[in-house]
Amino acid sequence: MTARGVIPLVLLGLLAITLARAQDAAAPRDVTTRTLAQQQELRQLETPGAVFFEEDFEAPDCLAKWYNRIGEKHGLVRVASGPGIAHSGAGALELRARDRNGQSSAALVSYWFHPGYDTVYFRRYIKFAADYDQGNLNHVGGSLYAVAGANKWAQMGQAGLRPAGNDRFGASFEPWRNWGRNDPPGMLMLYTYWMDMKRDRDGHFWGNMFMPETRLRVSLKRGVWYCLEHMIKANTPGQTDGEMAAWINGRLYIHLQGFRWRTSPDVKLKRIGLGLYIHQSRRPNTVWYDDVALSTGYIGPQKSNSR
Repeated sequence: MTARGVIPLVLLGLLAITLARAQDAAAPRDVTTRTLAQQQELRQLETPGAVFFEEDFEAPDCLAKWYNRIGEKHGLVRVASGPGIAHSGAGALELRARDRNGQSSAALVSYWFHPGYDTVYFRRYIKFAADYDQGNLNHVGGSLYAVAGANKWAQMGQAGLRPAGNDRFGASFEPWRNWGRNDPPGMLMLYTYWMDMKRDRDGHFWGNMFMPETRLRVSLKRGVWYCLEHMIKANTPGQTDGEMAAWINGRLYIHLQGFRWRTSPDVKLKRIGLGLYIHQSRRPNTVWYDDVALSTGYIGPQKSNSR
């Protein structure tokens, strides 16, 4: 091979290395083990903030502040009460999926808090019915999303599309069956959309899944109340200083750093969702949510009046 043939190959090799390094630089880092080991970092991550929203589903008209109540007309969304229903007090949000012979079934409520925040901690309690079984794929557990602008309906229905950086980002803290390898409802992970996410093998940009190392992973049980909390800290536009973390019953589950969530400061955390979406629904399923809170800092489990 002549020298002329070698030079392009060398340049291509250098280009490939550069691209690989750029991709690595854009990937968030799992710092869970380090944070758990260093009390100062853990205390900083779990510093309380200002609680700006709470919902215990006790008031008769409490659902009025939640918009986009998918399934309410069909009785799939309601405030339920009775012995053993609520986590605390008398009421809880009940969401149900129907048997649709393999078609999707959804129940969802959303809450909007424009103009939003750069850092939000989102806590809720969740319980799955004793017979809950989604089959393989579902979205349930609670979502926290950032959106540009003042339109509360903006950027909905964007599954499979990668955010551009000036429009949206966010994540759901939800269980995953891993194609039947995990018992229902499944192992918890953060299902995440952001501008540097990886493309799926089918060509779409489905949410990327983040789980801690194997020894720290937790699978949920049915019929038990869990306190789930996750937080997102938006990056400074132009930098990769964004973060995400999640807790189960007050214990840190996963902590990630190095996100480039957005390119515009207008993209702020403004929306949460409590949902139940089953991709191929072949049986009825029920889930309950209770004691929701939003804050600029760590919230943690309730200290009393819970069971």
